[in-house]
Amino acid sequence: MSTAPSTPPHRIAILGAPQSGKTWLANQLRICRPQLQILDDPAPSLPAELTLLMGLDLPASAGQQDASLRHQLQSSGVAYSVVYGQEEERLRNALRLIEPEPAATRRWTWACEACSDPDCEHRLFTGLSRSTAAEPQQL
Repeated sequence: MSTAPSTPPHRIAILGAPQSGKTWLANQLRICRPQLQILDDPAPSLPAELTLLMGLDLPASAGQQDASLRHQLQSSGVAYSVVYGQEEERLRNALRLIEPEPAATRRWTWACEACSDPDCEHRLFTGLSRSTAAEPQQL
């Protein structure tokens, strides 16, 4: 529901229905990121910088309680991100939300067919024509 913050948060709330993997994830985050304050089922008086809600992809997770949690978060106006995956995959997905990839190393997807910037189009075709002109001509 929300986007990852631009700077890593220090206080992270972890919510989820019973048997949804929230306690496992909280413990793993405490081990691998001891500088973070991990709030497992936090009190409303202790606001978090990032709220992670466990996804319903684990076999024993309870849909009714999850729906109630989502409703409470939405009606309270709390932004949250849903974390999916089994064990290590879930940990990796949570870490991606906690420590977003820097923009400089993010892979950019080229979408020229959707671009309407004439300067961009000019640079693209100028670059292509230069590379073609630099190639030896075959006779």
